[in-house]
Amino acid sequence: MARSILLATALAAPAASFAPLAAVAQTAPAPAPTPAATPTPSAQPVKPLSGTVEPKWGSIRTFWGESSPLWGSIRTFWGDVNPYEGDVNAFWGSIRTFNDGSGTNSITPLWGSIRTFSGDLGASWGSIRTFWGSIRTFEEAPQDYATLATMLGGMVNQSQGFWGSAVQAQTGKSFADAFANPLLAKYGISLSDPASLARLDANQREHFFLEWYDGLMNFSGADHVDHWMSAIHWTPSITETIGEGRDSVIGLLDFSVTGDGTRNITKYDGISSFSNGHGAAVASLMIAAHDGKGVMGIAPMASVVAYNPFDETGTAGWSDIRNGVLMLAQNGASIINMSLGVPGWTLHQGWNDVFSDAAVAAATKNAVFVVAAGNDGVVQRQNINWNFATNPNLIVVGSVDPAGNISSFSNQPGEACLLANGTACAEGNKLKYRFVTAPGELILVADGQGGVTRKSGTSFAAPLVSGTIALIHDRWPWLANYPAETVDIILKSARDVGAPGVDPVYGWGILDATAALSPLSFNGLKWYTYKDGKIAPEQQNKIRNPKEVAKWEAKGMFFYAYEDIGKTFRDFAIPVSSKLVGQSATSYTGSTEYLQAYIYSRFLAWVNTGGKPDSSGKGFTGFAYSSPIPNRSGLDLSMAVAPRTFVPGYRSPNVPYQSALRLTGPDGRFAITAGEGDGAVMLGDGGFGMASDYDPFTGGANPLMGFASGGGYLETNVRLGDSWSVSTGLSQRVLKRDLERLDMLEQFALGSIDAYRAGAQHVSVAYETPEAKLTGTYTRLREDNALLGVQSLDPNDFADGTTTDGVSLGAELGLAPTLSLAATGTMSRTRPGGSGQSSIAVSDGGLVSSSFQLGLTKDRLFGRKDRARLTLAQPMHLERGGIDLTTVQVINRQTGELGAVAQRFNLGVPERQFVGEMMYGTRLMDGAAELSVFGRATLNGEETDQLPRVMAGAGFKFSF
Repeated sequence: MARSILLATALAAPAASFAPLAAVAQTAPAPAPTPAATPTPSAQPVKPLSGTVEPKWGSIRTFWGESSPLWGSIRTFWGDVNPYEGDVNAFWGSIRTFNDGSGTNSITPLWGSIRTFSGDLGASWGSIRTFWGSIRTFEEAPQDYATLATMLGGMVNQSQGFWGSAVQAQTGKSFADAFANPLLAKYGISLSDPASLARLDANQREHFFLEWYDGLMNFSGADHVDHWMSAIHWTPSITETIGEGRDSVIGLLDFSVTGDGTRNITKYDGISSFSNGHGAAVASLMIAAHDGKGVMGIAPMASVVAYNPFDETGTAGWSDIRNGVLMLAQNGASIINMSLGVPGWTLHQGWNDVFSDAAVAAATKNAVFVVAAGNDGVVQRQNINWNFATNPNLIVVGSVDPAGNISSFSNQPGEACLLANGTACAEGNKLKYRFVTAPGELILVADGQGGVTRKSGTSFAAPLVSGTIALIHDRWPWLANYPAETVDIILKSARDVGAPGVDPVYGWGILDATAALSPLSFNGLKWYTYKDGKIAPEQQNKIRNPKEVAKWEAKGMFFYAYEDIGKTFRDFAIPVSSKLVGQSATSYTGSTEYLQAYIYSRFLAWVNTGGKPDSSGKGFTGFAYSSPIPNRSGLDLSMAVAPRTFVPGYRSPNVPYQSALRLTGPDGRFAITAGEGDGAVMLGDGGFGMASDYDPFTGGANPLMGFASGGGYLETNVRLGDSWSVSTGLSQRVLKRDLERLDMLEQFALGSIDAYRAGAQHVSVAYETPEAKLTGTYTRLREDNALLGVQSLDPNDFADGTTTDGVSLGAELGLAPTLSLAATGTMSRTRPGGSGQSSIAVSDGGLVSSSFQLGLTKDRLFGRKDRARLTLAQPMHLERGGIDLTTVQVINRQTGELGAVAQRFNLGVPERQFVGEMMYGTRLMDGAAELSVFGRATLNGEETDQLPRVMAGAGFKFSF
């Protein structure tokens, strides 16, 4: 029997002995002895405290060979391993899928093959287990054991076929000599002697298969993945992202650490150097390196100060515990892991005496203690007198099995209470409110000799909590001075299991590392803004619901949200896109409704032209109905109406139609156009007459006019001669979000955003002949509270607005009487609208963007009254530019001091978007009906809500 699991007890003695809370050794136990009475203390002298002999801190050590009531519990637990066989098989699936050969977490290209092999071998093991577990005794059926030996031999050969070369390369020995034969010999298995197989009980068989699997994984060139990782929602990528514990100091009160774990130990002390592998196992779960071999620790770069309170018998007394706690705290440990305790207790009264010591209380006021609950399978019923004025913040950790159920060996808090000065129990002082659970069965740990082994016990649940705290203190170093807040984070982020709420079995639930490193409640978040030299808080309703992804992709740009925790806070870096909203990013209308609206707004315009394009170049080509207005002045006055273009996610005016009025002089040299609606269509040049042509997200005609299109507009046009003309105009847009279509959370978040307001002015010069028309246009777009259609939930972002100047060149060519070609292109530069001191502002040099569109229109394609159009567009595309982002951040991560930080980000060049569209329309039944069909495809670039990969539809209208 290996000396690694003895737990001594002295329940009736004035002082208690300690031992590590491991519950499973790696060799089979002998039959359990009969429980004995309280063991006799050893003859070793009682150690004085500060020169005074105090029996309650005396060292009561029990000889190794003495039995105790707990010994029987250990033997009982050993037998309990067998029912978890199915769970072991199940969590192998999780192990295999962690590194699935794809993504950044892949460790080796061979991993996929390793997983496949492990899967096949696992299936083989399942068959062997089933067969082995059902056969009779060797005396009854020796032939069955011969069959079993053949099956095991096949497993050995299968393993050698895959792993042989790796074993040879790493050890210089054959697979048989380096791996298979030593492991078979360890369990007394001889494949040539089937009778040897009958000597193993079910638990030894299970450990053999586990050790075979774990041993093979040592040659994979990858860190081992274990079931506890998925159970607490931890992966190495979390550690790599948050930090590896470099700024954390963990105190380890345990047996001496041996093996690779010693590399993290910065200071060591103790009463002996006795080691049985327990300290190394506990340490490995916290600090084992991510180096492609063995176990992975949660915080591999954390520093460790260690103290061994155990003597050569493997037990410790209260005075040694007290000295160890004091040494660890005095050497900077903000987390102290204690996988030890008194048998029969989840939390013993003696801890109060240790923590109440004046020196200990002074040194540990900023420390968090993580204590294993013990492995007796008991429910604590004894209350404990507790000095709340001096005692530190404490988390007691129980164990759950791979299925998330409380382990049969794990002690539980019950309804036991911590009593203050003999007063009655307050509900919040019950032990269960300091209790959490974590995986503690068959945990893969370092064996302290360069290898791995599996152990069970609350000893191995506790370091998972300590490692998570190390990550918290690394990410937010000032929390090392706030132990109560640290404890709250761990407990309140736990995954609730068992009875709802805090219960006497699981306490707060199961440790959840991801939740502990995330906000406890997004509803409680706030952020700080910097304006006019002052830092001011903003409310969390400025943060968008993460389910709706904004259209602004600003990689590397973060603002910082803050969560109040007790007397301090935590900061969280959130992508800027989480509080930026685009013009159609809040649409919840559904694809069918949007498709119908798309068709409805694109009926072909005939406008008394008999299906011909309007030769004036400024006709109502985007309007469905137009008619002249008789007047006595001799002026050419006409009016047009059309269905209003639908803007998803925004309120529509009460009047569902847009209108336009045009006044033209008798000689046609002077014209004024005014209206309300699609101003870009009416004022734009280049031969494009659909609202979608000017939409910056879907079309490539002048996008600056598109941003300011939808409200009132006005334009004047003067002909300077037979061919030259000059026009000037303005348009504006006001968009208010339709909150009624959103859920309550979205209404709360988006309701505070001001309406989108934009205005555009332009000057255009045109040269026209009967065959062609050339235009040049200068456009200035002013957005009051946005940047190219993007707004923020924070009013300080874009507070000065933005101004964009653009130049467009366009051409219309008549290729044939019924065939025309149109082309236009725009280059623009966006700059701050004011001082540029907004939280988000355009950097010096501005944002340079481009767009273009080509269109081919054919009349009388199949008949006298039809028209077809093909277009190719590049919607507005960022060519270059940067953003200045001023955020309030933690500028001193040791103290948590806040300050304004200005950062400049190059936005880069996104993938260029190309969109093709086909439209066809015809008049039927002598003009009483109109049929329209269209199709659109994103030919290059990312698929979005505005630009799905393919879109098609048809519309039919009949007039009575």
